[in-house]
Amino acid sequence: MNQLRKIIGLIVLTMAFNLYAMAADKLPVVDMLGEKYYVYTVKKGDSLFAIARDNGWDYDKLSEMNPKAVSPLQKGLKIYYPAEDSTVSTASKEVVGETSAPLTHKIKKGETVSAISRMYGIPVETIFRLNPGSRKGIREGAILNLSEEGETSSSDESPEFYVIKRGDTLYGVARRYETTVAEIMKKNPGISERNFRAGETIRLPQKGEGVKSTVKMVEQEQLTSFSTYKVEKKDTWETIADKTGVDKEDLINANKELGDKPKNKSIVTVPNIETTTVEQTVVEEDPRELTEEGINEIYEDVHGISENREENALNVAILLSEPNSRKDLEFTRGFMTALKKMKDNGIKIELNVINQNKQSSDLLTELSDINPDLIFLTTEKGIPDYLAEYAEISQTPMVNTFDVKNDLYARNPYILQLLTPSNYFNDEIAAKIINDFSGAKLIMVGDDDSDQLGSILKDKWNGANVSNIPVSHIENLNFNSNDRYVVYALPTKKDEVQVVLNAVKAAKADNMMADVTVIGRPGWVVFDDASMEEKFHDCNVMIPSRFYYDKNSTDARKFEIYYKSLFDRQPAKSFPMYAVMGYDTATYFINGLIEADHDINSIVESKEGVQSDFSLQRPSNWSGMVNTLVYLVRFTPYNTIEKIKVK
Repeated sequence: MNQLRKIIGLIVLTMAFNLYAMAADKLPVVDMLGEKYYVYTVKKGDSLFAIARDNGWDYDKLSEMNPKAVSPLQKGLKIYYPAEDSTVSTASKEVVGETSAPLTHKIKKGETVSAISRMYGIPVETIFRLNPGSRKGIREGAILNLSEEGETSSSDESPEFYVIKRGDTLYGVARRYETTVAEIMKKNPGISERNFRAGETIRLPQKGEGVKSTVKMVEQEQLTSFSTYKVEKKDTWETIADKTGVDKEDLINANKELGDKPKNKSIVTVPNIETTTVEQTVVEEDPRELTEEGINEIYEDVHGISENREENALNVAILLSEPNSRKDLEFTRGFMTALKKMKDNGIKIELNVINQNKQSSDLLTELSDINPDLIFLTTEKGIPDYLAEYAEISQTPMVNTFDVKNDLYARNPYILQLLTPSNYFNDEIAAKIINDFSGAKLIMVGDDDSDQLGSILKDKWNGANVSNIPVSHIENLNFNSNDRYVVYALPTKKDEVQVVLNAVKAAKADNMMADVTVIGRPGWVVFDDASMEEKFHDCNVMIPSRFYYDKNSTDARKFEIYYKSLFDRQPAKSFPMYAVMGYDTATYFINGLIEADHDINSIVESKEGVQSDFSLQRPSNWSGMVNTLVYLVRFTPYNTIEKIKVK
């Protein structure tokens, strides 16, 4: 019963508040010094307390604002109260946060839940909870929910991500979230005025980040209260202004109902205005934000593109993780081979080769002194956090040359991942095979549940056309001349690979018209002796790979001649060829950046790689860049080798 009384009491109180709010909202409003005030005209029998109660106003504030309003109140007297300070208008309105559309992500080829988790800083389990089906895998083009439906954000929150809406501009978003165009570009190196379009997601800086302001002492007029003046004969607004010391326009604004000339003995409301000196924070705005040309100039500043930069010059640093290792020595020599060739073509490169194995503070000081345009890493196991932080703070592109398992690129916009990550590699290769061999029969040879590429092919292939043969039963393999076959061979050991290829060759001999292609494992490229290569050609083998060095190609021969002329030795054999990796990397990035006017976003796909070509893409506007170009190396029955680009 007591609970019911409380509920009824609350309902009655709410109804009363709503009535008060309605009463105040019906009153006229005047604008004084940029602030709005309700105007109440006293009626016979009114009291100040009743006026405050009926309009939901604070009695003490009402008294302070109207010191002349003493009992008994004179009929016709005007009472003022700040319009934005109405207790009722605030208390009676339900405070509702701005409802924002839930954050979503459209899945791109090669992305995994864990990669998307790192990209947005959202736990994997949260993504699984919001997208239950994602536990079993995700597919290109599908939409992942990354936040709850109907999540709200109050005006003082600083959201981390923002989906660009139709009509948005870089300047408008920067102003809305109290930051700058330059800061948005720093957080999202993939964004420019050209591609700032609806549907794109950007990462927002913290509120106030990048904003410069100064504190100044300024004079400010402040309305403290209202008094009255009884009009005398011959009074005009000018004479009343002189007598009261109040600006004529302020007097007229407070007494609009009196017209152009106040009547004798009428009561004029006089706003009491004080001038005080206050501290005021003034935000320094960049005038370039207001024009397209200016925003393009900001983009060039953010990305280090300057008209004063020497056109064909670049400052480069190589950080060696193992300076005395064959990998680092060969990579550096290959890099220098490319530089020598570029120098002959008029390109000026300042190369700094640095031992990474020193105190972090010493290494960072050295990098700061050098101030390179581009940094190359040779580490194979992890990028130190302090180096990744240096790249982000200094906005210096840092190329991760050898560490295929590193995923810093997902969150750090200045990390460039050169070796295609496994998820991208497998998705790209699988899509190519499925597209090129549509309708073929897929024969899985061997058993390896850990092979991601094989799992993708099995899942996406027409189930009726998929079969599995253990290596021990490979002699039972046979082909039909009316069908097309893809033999996906799981073995990685050389002797087992030979068994598979011998069986395929024998089965093809029984049916010469059979259309058969063998897909091998990436590691097969190291089986480069003459007998294995002959088997590869006989069986029409295709090997997925991130790189391939065809020692018999014209480009390879030219490289080896040039390399030997500089170092009086042949490049050391390895997998990959480290010297060729240095050569291809230097050729791509240095030539590419110079041709792109030092804008890393404008660097195009390479076309002259001896062992590797590169095509850099950003998974998101705030992430680093990933090389998504891989190969299917085909050993044709005609004794030739084709490097088929897959991207």
